[in-house]
Amino acid sequence: MAQSLMVLTADASIGKSVISLGLADQFERHGARTSYFKPVGTSVTGELDSDVMFVHKVMSSKLRPQDLVAVSTTDVCRAIAAHHYDEVLDRILEAHNRLAQSCDVIICEGVDSLRNFPSLESDFNLDIARNIDASILLVANGHKLGVEEVVSSISLTNSQLKEKGAQVCGVIINRVDEKLRGDFAEEARRQLRAEGIPLYGVLPHLNVLSSPRIRDVVRTLKAEMLVGDEQLATRVGKVLVAAMGLENALHYFEDGSLLITPGDREEILLAAAAAYGCEHCPRPAGVVLTGGFEPRRKVMQLVRSLSKGKLPIMRVSQNTYETAIAVNAIQPLLDAEQEDKALAIRAAMEEFIDVDRLVEQRFETTKRVVSPQRFMRTIRDMAKGQKKKIVLPEANVDRILKAAEALRRQDIVDVVLIGDELEIRKYAKQLDVTLDEHVEIVNPKTDPRFELYVQTLLEARKHKAMHEDVARDLMADRNYFGTMMVHLGHADGLVSGSTTTTQATLRPAFEFVRTRPGIQHVSSVFFMCLPDKVLVYGDCAVIPNPTAEQLADIAVASAETAAAFGIEPRVAMLSYSTGDSGKGADVDLVREATQLVLSRHPDMLIEGPIQYDAAIDPDVARTKLPNSKVAGRATVFIFPDLNTGNNTYKAVQRSAGAIAIGPVLQGLRKPVNDLSRGATITDIVNTVIVTAIQATTNPD
Repeated sequence: MAQSLMVLTADASIGKSVISLGLADQFERHGARTSYFKPVGTSVTGELDSDVMFVHKVMSSKLRPQDLVAVSTTDVCRAIAAHHYDEVLDRILEAHNRLAQSCDVIICEGVDSLRNFPSLESDFNLDIARNIDASILLVANGHKLGVEEVVSSISLTNSQLKEKGAQVCGVIINRVDEKLRGDFAEEARRQLRAEGIPLYGVLPHLNVLSSPRIRDVVRTLKAEMLVGDEQLATRVGKVLVAAMGLENALHYFEDGSLLITPGDREEILLAAAAAYGCEHCPRPAGVVLTGGFEPRRKVMQLVRSLSKGKLPIMRVSQNTYETAIAVNAIQPLLDAEQEDKALAIRAAMEEFIDVDRLVEQRFETTKRVVSPQRFMRTIRDMAKGQKKKIVLPEANVDRILKAAEALRRQDIVDVVLIGDELEIRKYAKQLDVTLDEHVEIVNPKTDPRFELYVQTLLEARKHKAMHEDVARDLMADRNYFGTMMVHLGHADGLVSGSTTTTQATLRPAFEFVRTRPGIQHVSSVFFMCLPDKVLVYGDCAVIPNPTAEQLADIAVASAETAAAFGIEPRVAMLSYSTGDSGKGADVDLVREATQLVLSRHPDMLIEGPIQYDAAIDPDVARTKLPNSKVAGRATVFIFPDLNTGNNTYKAVQRSAGAIAIGPVLQGLRKPVNDLSRGATITDIVNTVIVTAIQATTNPD
């Protein structure tokens, strides 16, 4: 039976949803099958609230979003009015029990009952907690409060809950000033220990959760976008009402500020756009034009040209005063599309919350499985211990910069960005992305290693009689320059491809990095993260119709990759036939490849030809290959061709709800990995982690 933990706050807007998501994610990473549960969800025109949609997407839940909610606030109000309160509790218990059938731990988000249901006589949260047998974790507000004040509030709430029979297991303090967090945490822990209240952590105030984005401004104001549709993710810092003359307004311009100005003040608009062409001028995050005015066509043409289309410009019908009040009142939502929020929450929970202690003290019976989250936690820790330097050439892409920030925030790798440093840092500031001292920015045009790189390329391509002018042009390319850094040991790996073709990413690696000794062919694997295990599939992305020699290379490289990531390699060479039961050219090819592998690596656990069911299912294996050490226990699956492999991994990914990490390239002397052009921030972070581990384990 699942164990339940209710996250409860004394006040609204302290971050229950954020803490609930963070805890659910961390329990998953500890190997517990975990679900988020919101007993009462707010609903607008029948739609689920943004918190539920955000958590559902971040956790990649196989359940439907509506399965995570029992009732709506409207349902509860109607039930109270009709004196059917017990029926609401029954519905919450039923929804909870459905989740409990497939979970070890359920993180239940408490209800703002006093605000939403002031007429309710009993304590709604305690009634829910009793019904679902949940322990309570208090979340206290530390924003702009002293330690004594916060501890006093916690002590009072804790006493009141225990008097009512609640099981309070401890407390988390949220939203403490980041500069004061360390001393605050130490003193709060000392005072709470004296009262016998476990403190599991103190979280800093996360600016990424509280500052709005341009999309929040557009949504709140119902604004019309005139320019900058692709800059909706830009974060807004200070709000500036620019109703004064240009000379005075310029004194108040700041990087990331949102300018609110009457639509006929074209000089303010032109100055904001011109800031994008000035090296030392602060760049506003956007401009809101009020009063319904639209600048003249030629002015807008000039604005687009000056800002290169990167300055978001919105128009509203309201006056300047009303607009400023509305913008300052924006409460950013947990938007399912804002992936950086999920990464910030995850990193903060990892760094500041002692989930290990909470698990050990309160959830000792939790079943451990190799979930996707647990696998990623394991390999992240592997990468973190090595601190490799990974090149991200596409520094002009917002997802890349946000991934770089997330990687540095978690101190996983050192990052190299390729491009003009001033432009990259300005763009990062516009996105509210922090690039610390461990982010190196290299400009090929000015780097002193440029000549060395050109000569190295000429030497590597002398058999092709490459001209020096061609080598110089190529080395000015970000991918070529970044790959050469890796080749010469000035960096450990490269990840690219979010805006370029696979060919553009891999061509430099094929030209001068080349393959490892003993491996003639570059291939790929996917890590298939199923609910209770992680499997390795190869090759699903590179070699269309492998020969027996290529298939053997794929098998050896895939086994080495599996071992590098802590997966014991038991290799299944897949075919439509198992053992000696089938005949034909395709089966013979797999049989030959298997023998080639065994001739080179006689100790490898490998079986082939073998069908997928015999490789994965112990019951089938006992019938078809009863004496095999691989059948029924395979961890590495080698497909006979790209058509089979690509379709299979996608079928498993979509049908079984698996997370597919890859393609991970293997066989190169130094790790270079390609991103899909739809790669998310999380995909980029995961690929960098994988690349860092490859850099640690691959022989040079």
